[in-house]
Amino acid sequence: MKRKQKTYSVIIVSDATSSNREFVISSKLIKNAIVSVSVLLLFFGFILFDYLTTSFNKEKMRKLEQDNIKKVKTIEHLDANIKSLERSIKRMEIYKDKIMIASGLKSPYALKEVGSGGYYDEIISKSPTNTPGMTKAQSQPKENIIQKSDKITQAAEKIEETLKFVKSVIDKQKVRLACTPAIWPTKGYLTDAFGWRIHPITGKRSFHYGQDIATQLGNKVIATADGFVLAAERRGSLGNLIIIDHNFGFTTYYGHLASFNVKEGSRVKRGQVIGYVGSTGRSNAPHLHYEVRVASKPQNPMTFIID
Repeated sequence: MKRKQKTYSVIIVSDATSSNREFVISSKLIKNAIVSVSVLLLFFGFILFDYLTTSFNKEKMRKLEQDNIKKVKTIEHLDANIKSLERSIKRMEIYKDKIMIASGLKSPYALKEVGSGGYYDEIISKSPTNTPGMTKAQSQPKENIIQKSDKITQAAEKIEETLKFVKSVIDKQKVRLACTPAIWPTKGYLTDAFGWRIHPITGKRSFHYGQDIATQLGNKVIATADGFVLAAERRGSLGNLIIIDHNFGFTTYYGHLASFNVKEGSRVKRGQVIGYVGSTGRSNAPHLHYEVRVASKPQNPMTFIID
C-alpha cells in the first residue's frame, strides 16, 4: 500500500479583507528546499573562503616582495661596502709593505707597484658581473658575499699581526737608538783625536782611546745616550771619571771631570747633566776625555756623533 505523502498548510489571514489564503506545501518540497539552501550556503561559503585565501596570499606575496626588495637593496649596499673594504685592505697592504721597508724588515725590491696585481685584484676580477635582466644583488649570490667578507677579515687579521710585529721591532729599535751614543757630550774644541798620538805630558807615542774636547772649566757634561751609571769615582790618570752602561754593549767614559752630578747606579737620560768639565788626573788644561766602547772595545767616538 502506497504511503500517503505528508503535507503542510500555511494559512495567511488578512484583517483588511477578512479573507484567508491557504498554501499547501509538501514535506518533499520542504526537504528539497532545505537541501538547495544548504548547497547554496556551501557554495557561497567556498567562494568566500577562496576569496579570503586569495586575498591573504596576495597580501603575503606583497609583503614578501617588499622584503625581497629590501634584501636586494641591503645586499647591494653590502656589496658596495665589501668592494670599498677590498680597496682599503689593498691600500693597507701597500702601506704595511712601506712601513716594513722603512723599518728594515723587508727589501725595497719586494714592494709591488700600485695596481700591478695581487690577491685583492684577483678577488675583484673574479667578482661576477651583472647579466641582462638581473639586478646587481641577484647576480652576486649571498654565499659569494660571505666568502669575500671572510677573506677580507682574514687579510685584515694578517695585516694587524704584521703591524703588531713591526711595532714591537720599532719599539726595540727606539730603545736601541735611545741607548746609542749619538750627541756631543759637551761644547768645545776638538784636540787630541782617537788613535796614535804623542802624549802631551810624557812626550811618548801612545794610543789615545777617546776624543779630547777642550772647553771652559765648569762647562756642563751630558750623557750621550740613555743608561745607568756604572761608576762615578776618581780613577788613575783619567781623574774624576763617570762610566755609563747604555745596554746593547755600549758604554761611555767621561774623564778629567771637576765634579759629579750623578751617583753610581743612577738612571740617566740622553742630554742629562752628569758632571762638569775639569782638569783632574793627568791633564794639563781643562778638557773632557770622551770614550765610546762597544763590547768593551774602544771605538772612535766621532763615528757615533750625529748632532
